[in-house]
Amino acid sequence: DKKLDGDFSPKPTIFLPSIAETKLHKAGTYLCLLEKFFPDVIKVYWKEKNGDTILESQEGNTMKINGTYMKFSWLTVPQKSFDKEHRCIVEHENTRESKQEILFPAINKGT
Repeated sequence: DKKLDGDFSPKPTIFLPSIAETKLHKAGTYLCLLEKFFPDVIKVYWKEKNGDTILESQEGNTMKINGTYMKFSWLTVPQKSFDKEHRCIVEHENTRESKQEILFPAINKGT
């Protein structure tokens, strides 16, 4: 029973919506890519920064790459929420605290 050495908590990379998307579609998509985690059991959900409601989001399948796993989740934000910050919340057994929170800036920051 081989024990893996190292940090196998999810490593997040965030992607923000393009200006073209926000202008054309009056919506913006936040994408959170989670990589290099093990084991494969992971829970990802989204909330507004100061909100408790879990927002409707989408996610891709969990994929195995070189012995660890990756997954992505995305949230499409309507124009009326462009001034709010959002959180992607990740639950995984190798995260030091019970939850990892990744903060996404407001789409309208500075306007």
